[in-house]
Amino acid sequence: MRAAIILKTADLKNFNRALYDIVLGADYGALHAIRNNIIPDIAVGDFDSCTEAEFNEIKANVKRIEKLNPIKDMSDTNEAVSIVKDYDEIFILGGIQGKRIEHLFANIIDLINNPRLKILDENSLIETVDTLTPYNVRLNYRFVSIYAIEESLISLSGFKYNLDNYLMKTNDPLGLSNEVISNPKIDLKKGRLLVIYSHGE
Repeated sequence: MRAAIILKTADLKNFNRALYDIVLGADYGALHAIRNNIIPDIAVGDFDSCTEAEFNEIKANVKRIEKLNPIKDMSDTNEAVSIVKDYDEIFILGGIQGKRIEHLFANIIDLINNPRLKILDENSLIETVDTLTPYNVRLNYRFVSIYAIEESLISLSGFKYNLDNYLMKTNDPLGLSNEVISNPKIDLKKGRLLVIYSHGE
């Protein structure tokens, strides 16, 4: 099952509701979804970024509201993730864009802590790879960057820059901006990876 969490910076022009079993709007993201003709199943947040009129608009359209105390330990996005934590795939939409880069960093921490989580926008996709699940390289992106979440032994084939049983440490930037050539494969023998796809400019 797949879940989408919509943030206020999400680009929704190509959003396909049929791809997701459940859609959540995180804080102002719920209103952003509504104004793009997407009605979330759940709106979650403290809604401190909404005016009273805007929050009333959310309440008029969304059946389930999870109203949070503004004084809390977790972000609105993190709370939304906790609601769908058992779904097979959880996509955060809009978690890359915007001026609050500290939120992107927090979202990446969430992603590292939850292997079901992915961060998606019109240009990029961020996800993790481990040794427990078979992994297919996504072919619809030009650039692939690979970083070790923990010390990892990897081989790459079908890329512009291949590797053979390379021990990648967590402080190693070698995996930046590789490119798919043909039949790409990531063979992870041990460890865990953060994989960032990008269409580029």
